[in-house]
Amino acid sequence: MRIVHAPTEIAGQMGVLCDELKRRGHEVNGYNWFHTYINYKNSVVHTDAYELARHLVPLAKNSDVFHFHNGNTFSVEGLELPALKLQNKKMVMHHWGNDVRTDQAVKRLNPYALPKSYYSDEEIDHRLKRLSTYIDTAIVQDYEMVPYVKDYYKSVHVVPLACKVDSFVPRYPRVDQSNPLIVHAPTSREFKGTVYVQAGIEQLKGRQLPFRYQPVENMSHEQALATYGEADIIIDQVLCGTYGMLSVEAMALGKVVVAYIRDDVRAQLPSNFPIVSTAPEKVADTLEELLRNPQLRNEIGQKSRRFVEEFHDVRLIAEILEKIYLK
Repeated sequence: MRIVHAPTEIAGQMGVLCDELKRRGHEVNGYNWFHTYINYKNSVVHTDAYELARHLVPLAKNSDVFHFHNGNTFSVEGLELPALKLQNKKMVMHHWGNDVRTDQAVKRLNPYALPKSYYSDEEIDHRLKRLSTYIDTAIVQDYEMVPYVKDYYKSVHVVPLACKVDSFVPRYPRVDQSNPLIVHAPTSREFKGTVYVQAGIEQLKGRQLPFRYQPVENMSHEQALATYGEADIIIDQVLCGTYGMLSVEAMALGKVVVAYIRDDVRAQLPSNFPIVSTAPEKVADTLEELLRNPQLRNEIGQKSRRFVEEFHDVRLIAEILEKIYLK
């Protein structure tokens, strides 16, 4: 197939998917207009909206599949979508979170408040109605996001986050580690609940437990991964009710991951799901149990690696995408 991914790189996923689809023999082009300090290393072309628009006509002529990301297309308001639909191009919209989480729905679905999206609820509704007029298929990463999009699209597919598992060498928590390292990497402090993580760390300091704590911020992806490799416990997000790419990479490295996983989301995940769920107000208690039990840390780390191999390997995810593209 001749496949285009555009225009917003989120958590390195566009690049990971493009690289694997290329490896599987497809002609794939990825274009990203969202640039950050994280600086993912992949084959995606980094461009801007103006340059991307210039590619639209030849891409429309020569491509079979358009896999859009984060509620964005080639143009404001998706002006090209009617023409692509008339040409019977397969179009997929991959939603990633704040592009669809309305404040009203979050209050109904999640016990903890989340920062508002960069769009108002009315704007999100307008955008989803416009997109789903021309795009029949949506992809989301897990069941936390399904309620936000299910009433708009003809079909919604849950496709787990993709990881190049073989590129991660696991370094499991050592049973003889007397001063374990806890890491938290907040790309968005407010969204990840960093204030609760820091409060939990401060509580731990008064409990006579040896540990080290290192926040990871404003680092490239490569630099951050080096720090994750040294960690024993990695704390992801503690408000949203699900887990993100940090958790997946941490599990690939064989680490213990702590995050808040909502019961309804957990019910849809495999029985061997290894993430240690906590509540924002219980971070210290959750960490204390792990700090006091090095054998448990090691066991969870090994389970984490096995889970990623079975559930998040990009080779498995690419197979799922191929089937979606052909529907």
